[in-house]
Amino acid sequence: MSADSLLSVRGLDAAVEGFQVTEDVDLDVAAGEAVGLVGRNGAGKTTTFRGVMGLADLFAGSVRFKGEELTELRPEVVPMRGIGYQPEDRKLFTGMTVEENFRLPIWSVGDARGLDDEDAIVEEVFDVLDELDDRRDALVENLSGGQAKMVAIGRALALQPDLLILDEPLEGLAPIVVENLKGYIEEINDQGIAVLIAESNVTHVPDIVDQLYVIERGEVVDSGPPDEVVEKPDVQRLMQGSGVE
Repeated sequence: MSADSLLSVRGLDAAVEGFQVTEDVDLDVAAGEAVGLVGRNGAGKTTTFRGVMGLADLFAGSVRFKGEELTELRPEVVPMRGIGYQPEDRKLFTGMTVEENFRLPIWSVGDARGLDDEDAIVEEVFDVLDELDDRRDALVENLSGGQAKMVAIGRALALQPDLLILDEPLEGLAPIVVENLKGYIEEINDQGIAVLIAESNVTHVPDIVDQLYVIERGEVVDSGPPDEVVEKPDVQRLMQGSGVE
């Protein structure tokens, strides 16, 4: 584990339904840093994130957060340690409003996180994701795709995490919505919250992250400053035709 790592993943072999997807994945996120994980559809991005959150079976590997080994914890305990997670499929609670979706994680693990002022926290989320302010009483199933992605991010943000993990938050959205969401993600990161973001489209993230990892067939094949990584011919070829995971 690097001395300044907030999250340190080492040798992660994670599986889906008994089938190994990732192989020997190493990844670091420093406190306050923004890190991107890019790769084609099926490359292993989602499985890597699920491995971090304790939601995938592990054949091998270590996941340490603030020095604690997460692989020894039950999945429901991991968010209590300070990790907010926006899954790829959003998993919003339909039949509930935007504001109620923000309140749910506070109701469930707020005590463990020491979150005392529920109303103030919810207002802080709306302050960041201000486009949702006039939709706070709308049922989430009536939102646009971009707004639904914002709700999923806001729900994870309501835990006041040290690390926010975002799985494909920009995928499938119109360019203007992508740019809007990128602005929100940058604002969150500027508040000192570390961000780990996965995307199939490599062009979405280089301008909002400090480090970029490239994953292919379950293995990290390159990493470094984003402006250097995306210029490599092998990486450019790898990204051609990448789709939604």
